[in-house]
Amino acid sequence: MAATCTNIDVIVQDRVDNVPSCPHGPALLFERYMKNGDSRKFFACSAFRDRKQCSFFRWMDDVKVGSNNATGNTNFCAQGVGAGNRKRFLKFKKLPLSERSICCTCGLLLLGGEATQHTERGHQVKHKINRAALRHPTTLFVPHEDNKTYAQYLFTDSTVDFILSTLENLKCTHILCIGAPRIHEAITLRQRQQDTTLSSLLLDLDARYAQVYTRKQMCLYNMFNHHFFDQQGEGQFRSFLKEAGAGLVLVTDPPFGGMVEPLAATFKKIEETWKAETKLDRPLPMLWFFPYFMEKRICDCIPSLTMLDYKVDYDNHSLFKSKDGKRKKGSPVRIFTNLAPTSLPLPTAEGYWFCEECQRYSAPENKHCAKCKSCTSKDGTTYRHCDLCQKCVKLTRVHCDACGTCDLPSHVCGQQHGAGCHICGAMDHKRRDCPQRHDTAGRKSNRKRKGKQEHGKMKKKLRLS
Repeated sequence: MAATCTNIDVIVQDRVDNVPSCPHGPALLFERYMKNGDSRKFFACSAFRDRKQCSFFRWMDDVKVGSNNATGNTNFCAQGVGAGNRKRFLKFKKLPLSERSICCTCGLLLLGGEATQHTERGHQVKHKINRAALRHPTTLFVPHEDNKTYAQYLFTDSTVDFILSTLENLKCTHILCIGAPRIHEAITLRQRQQDTTLSSLLLDLDARYAQVYTRKQMCLYNMFNHHFFDQQGEGQFRSFLKEAGAGLVLVTDPPFGGMVEPLAATFKKIEETWKAETKLDRPLPMLWFFPYFMEKRICDCIPSLTMLDYKVDYDNHSLFKSKDGKRKKGSPVRIFTNLAPTSLPLPTAEGYWFCEECQRYSAPENKHCAKCKSCTSKDGTTYRHCDLCQKCVKLTRVHCDACGTCDLPSHVCGQQHGAGCHICGAMDHKRRDCPQRHDTAGRKSNRKRKGKQEHGKMKKKLRLS
């Protein structure tokens, strides 16, 4: 699900009455703001920002609370839940190599004459799938790279090796992988080779993985509303947490267009469940992979998290690579964790160094500032200290006496930056706290005036991005 739009906020509440559902579980509540101060609340799919994938939409004050009005990917649940997919996999393995085919379009292991049927439909079919390929589902299935849906970008081998070696050194035993299939895949492969002490459980929305992983290895799951698609999956999740005990760590790599607030709410619920199952009273260790420019929003939601300097590389995205990528600054993705930075040594072979003053590892370009008393760089470049601003700034910024701050040389003086109120323009509050706001949720006057026109406009243009 997409992050906050210019005129739409997500509302995360523990208790919302009469929450409707779509095929992807309970919907999320949003609030749409108008320039005149009016606002109106509505429910929409929690998982998909592309209305072609799930068109569910309902005004909160809609009196016609009937069946779900979702279209699109409505067969989603049937594809991933139940023993049918696993039985298909077991039959598939018994086929001779010449008959083992996979539909890359559907992500389905094919049996019997299904390969011919899918080819006739114009689907891309790959033949002669060997058993080694079945053990690497992240390469067997074509990643969903559309940013509006799954946004599946996969860690490089070096990133995977760094993460697993770090967790093993921390004496972790169980890894809860939420949307991190390549970490889960690496652990299962190393288990086969008896080359790791780690166990893992994958929680993922991609039903294709349910074909190759058992119920004990994977649960079909929506991370944006903490929804399991069957009771057996939730039971396996709880059993895994209880078995893990103090050795559990949560590793999550959500879609980068995902909303931080619902994700944070989900991770807090998981922590509460873990504490209830284990009777432990301490924070659940977490590694959250997300772009550095989301630091403030993440830390506002979970203040115990800090951002590491480690640049996380991905195989299938040229902008998310530190080497041979299109981005000179390297990958913008970082690790947010509640573990002590001193316990997470970053690879010195890649230039990372330990800052005694900060008691943490810093990137090669991140120099310690004696005046700020911190390693201040965030974006992969070296910052410089501005005495007038009394803080470090990017090298591309120059101090403007008229504005009293550092900005780009091409900036317009007097133009305010930052996320203020989108209704009145003030910088000291957000739009949801604006005194000029008029909440129209629960009122029909606005609907009588605009009615079908506004609803049609929303259904056509709203993309929650």
